[in-house]
Amino acid sequence: MDKLELKNTSLTKAKRRRGFTLVELVIVVAIIGILAGIVAIKFSGAQKKAKENADYANASNIATAVYMAESEGKEGEDLKNIDKLVEAKYLSSKPKPQSVTGEFTLEEDATSKELKVTAGGKTFYPKPDTKAVGK
Repeated sequence: MDKLELKNTSLTKAKRRRGFTLVELVIVVAIIGILAGIVAIKFSGAQKKAKENADYANASNIATAVYMAESEGKEGEDLKNIDKLVEAKYLSSKPKPQSVTGEFTLEEDATSKELKVTAGGKTFYPKPDTKAVGK
């Protein structure tokens, strides 16, 4: 009879020990929460960088449209107004900056005749040389 009781107690202990304890589950959930927070922080930085790179690409497209209009003989205000470039079909639509507020504007340096595309006080074309800044 003693052997039968021992078998029953060992079976009931095995049945009770199947799942995880509450403490183990809380620890796992806390670790997952910390990792999710780290990923969210990293993702927001990547999103900001992507928007900035899109603005550099749009500014380059605007500059290319200006150079195309110049090569076809356009002059003056036609080259300084993005809406006129859209009307003349040099651009398919008017791009909007994503990383800064405001609109893209065209400026031409009087002495060097260098074209600049800016938005929100930041120059997007020509793109600053990041290698020279690091030196």
